[in-house]
Amino acid sequence: MFEFIKNKLQQRQLRNLLNKQRDKRIDNWEDIKTIGLIFTVGDAEHWNLLHRFVSAQENRGKEVHLIGFQADNYEINYIFSHTKTVICHEKTDFNRLGLPKEGVIDSFVDKHYDLLIDATSQPDFFGRYVTAMAEANLKVGFQNNSLPDGDNDRLMYDMLIQGDDEMDLRNYIEQIVKYLLMVKK
Repeated sequence: MFEFIKNKLQQRQLRNLLNKQRDKRIDNWEDIKTIGLIFTVGDAEHWNLLHRFVSAQENRGKEVHLIGFQADNYEINYIFSHTKTVICHEKTDFNRLGLPKEGVIDSFVDKHYDLLIDATSQPDFFGRYVTAMAEANLKVGFQNNSLPDGDNDRLMYDMLIQGDDEMDLRNYIEQIVKYLLMVKK
């Protein structure tokens, strides 16, 4: 019963956030200077893939900020070596409704991004909530076609990369870069 109420309150919170006005713009990949990336804490291989992507973009002059969600029961055996990374711990950084406590995500959402990438596996409230809170010209998300259709995804994201299975992070990021390289101004 509590989970049902929690879910309804979370959905109402997302709807309220989606109602705020914002300017949308799509730029060519080469013109993007600031990137925000939302992820779920995974194994060391997952982090290494993210870190290689971030390092490559920073070497090209882009500024990349990350925010990750670490589940209460998930133990990590590596170090987050990127200085612009915020990790939100389920046990200590969220209230009973699953919303981040005041100030936890502020360092991430207080910035404006040219591109915001939600790399969480959907459906994921944390990824959607941070996406809705953050200011970005273009918000990109992943839609798993094998799951029930999510109408909020079409409202939340300006660009959806679709797949028929769980998101493959490497392929997802490659698709985003590929499509944004095609943008002509």
